[in-house]
Amino acid sequence: MTTPIHTAPFAPARWKLAPGRTVLLVIDPQNDFLHEEGWYAKQGIDIGHMRRILQPTTELVAEARRKGVSVVWTRHGYADAAEAGPFLELRPFLKDGGLRRGTWGWELYDALDVRPEDPVVEKNRLSAFFNTNLEEVLRDLGAETVLIGGVLTNQCVAATSKDACFRDFKPIVVEECTGTTLPHLQDPAIEMMRVGWAEVRAVTETIDELRRLPA
Repeated sequence: MTTPIHTAPFAPARWKLAPGRTVLLVIDPQNDFLHEEGWYAKQGIDIGHMRRILQPTTELVAEARRKGVSVVWTRHGYADAAEAGPFLELRPFLKDGGLRRGTWGWELYDALDVRPEDPVVEKNRLSAFFNTNLEEVLRDLGAETVLIGGVLTNQCVAATSKDACFRDFKPIVVEECTGTTLPHLQDPAIEMMRVGWAEVRAVTETIDELRRLPA
């Protein structure tokens, strides 16, 4: 009788940052998600877990800039319910406002170091690649390894990192730079990405590797 060989159904990704071909992508760090006066907080949603991204993201962005790594931002929003599509039915607290294009809440969080030269991709679906120019932006920047942070871990971060892999980028999700409205979904979402299509690593490890990149 042949003894079955048991092998793991996946191999954890471990990708070195590609010098000159690494981009930092920060997903939807907007006032409506992260600010105490934003729409989510005003609707009584606990934004504490999302706000945990602010300090590590600030540190990561600063180190990326020191090494000449481009920073790309996305922001989620729409003009009305028709543009938002059926997904809005799953978020009734957004029916009368929140994430509306052109509003203060739709803008990127003021305390983050967003610069005029940074590409900002506007989206209206979970994946930042859907009907946007994100792929073109990343190709133009020569991206190979894409560091990813932002909100929400189990939604836009998961969807965007998966689509990045589908386009043959190497997505690296920086765990402390992600957050969600439902903290009990953080670990399952991170594990799903780790075993499915992305590397997941700590912010300290990411910053250490950035520091080792040639200037």
